[in-house]
Amino acid sequence: MNDVERALFEKNQKNQMLKSMYYNRYLLVRYVTAIFFFTNVYWLISLVMSHSLLYLLPLALIIVVILSVAEQVKIYSSPTNHAKYTKFCFMTLLIANVILLLPSCFSSSFAHLYPFLINQNKSKGLILTVLIAGIFLSAFILYRLYQITHDEDKHFQRIMEYEKAIR
Repeated sequence: MNDVERALFEKNQKNQMLKSMYYNRYLLVRYVTAIFFFTNVYWLISLVMSHSLLYLLPLALIIVVILSVAEQVKIYSSPTNHAKYTKFCFMTLLIANVILLLPSCFSSSFAHLYPFLINQNKSKGLILTVLIAGIFLSAFILYRLYQITHDEDKHFQRIMEYEKAIR
């Protein structure tokens, strides 16, 4: 390998590292997105198997999550601070979890939303715990997205230090 090829290789390697660093700003967001995706998939499957028409609710949430996933994939090739579909996704998930809190407390609506669970206090406690966890996770991710948008996240500081070091 001659000097020109080596310099080009190193430049490409540094650019790839920067691209990965910008993409990794969203790493926690991607993990939490996966949690919401699979939680809603399991809920959807359970409602379909229970022949409940309320399967449309988790289906709609899955579609919103898929929009966020598509945006996350796109962010790798075109890094951005403004993940508008991801923000929309987590706002939707936050609102959905808050709205589902109240009907999950009442026996009749609980039975319609979760026909695959026994209508007991333990089951209600489990669902309320999942919903409250979903609220906190959504709020935390929205805060994280705010930090990324305003370049206030720790990853951005590391990226700036790396860019200084390679220039």
